[in-house]
Amino acid sequence: MDSSRIELGELVVDFAPSGVPYSVLLPPGYDSGGPYPLVLFLYGGGGSRETLVEARTVFEHCWDTGSAPPVVLACATVGELSYYLDHPDGRYRWERFIAEDFPRHLRATYKVRPGRESTALLGISMGGYGSLKIAFKHPERFGAVAALSPITEPGFRATDAGERNHLYFIGGGPEELIGPKRNPALFEANNPAVRARDNAWAIREHGLAIYLESGDADALNAHDVAEFIHRVLWDLDLSHEYHLVRGADHVGPSVVPRLREAFTWLGAVLRRAEEGNAGEDAAIRGLRALVEPARAKAAQQDPTTLRRYGVLTPSR
Repeated sequence: MDSSRIELGELVVDFAPSGVPYSVLLPPGYDSGGPYPLVLFLYGGGGSRETLVEARTVFEHCWDTGSAPPVVLACATVGELSYYLDHPDGRYRWERFIAEDFPRHLRATYKVRPGRESTALLGISMGGYGSLKIAFKHPERFGAVAALSPITEPGFRATDAGERNHLYFIGGGPEELIGPKRNPALFEANNPAVRARDNAWAIREHGLAIYLESGDADALNAHDVAEFIHRVLWDLDLSHEYHLVRGADHVGPSVVPRLREAFTWLGAVLRRAEEGNAGEDAAIRGLRALVEPARAKAAQQDPTTLRRYGVLTPSR
């Protein structure tokens, strides 16, 4: 079988007449197969299209072991610390680029499937933040999103978090979004938790698959963010998978196996979208049939019985 390969390119858009550099990782056997699902890889602070090149072996491992299906992965250089922001004055629009321009170009250039069910976002740190905020705003465009160590703040408003959750300010970023000169309205408009809350109906209606994780020893306290978003999704009764990885930090050796796990999860979601559900397990059907009369009776007194997630009492 052919090995995977990297292709580099540049995409000219209205705000970047010199072109936006990007990289594409094509799976083994690309030329003889397809069309393939499309995964947009959003890097963290300080990254570029080279981040996908450097992470190539992570995805190749998943293909070699059969833990993930072949997909086309793509990564665009959107600035080292852009936070995937559409700037208020229009000087750049990275969110719209990721949501619209980039996938449109990739679909016209490579053998990828056009539907939302075959399109996913995978992001780390700043890219985890970007992937969540974009997917939550545009669930009609993406079938799945996987975010590792998303970096922002735990809260709906710019005033909700304290200095514990401002450590990431040291890295910099758009001053309208990061730091003491931030625009609170812009922060809230780009906040993944706010977008999940305000767009919950559409996220549920489109069946967006969500994967969220962080290490619990994160030097930037990104685990506070992941936990908060997890609780928001729980309270909104939005189905998701959540991992809090014991002892893992924001960077370091834990990132490789965690990225593999997230990619494997994405692959399973994309594979199910392609193959369809093979039918529910007989044991599951039996259990649900057994419990259903009790559920219906309980729902008469407690409507929360019909939710996926319970309405829990405060932990303190």
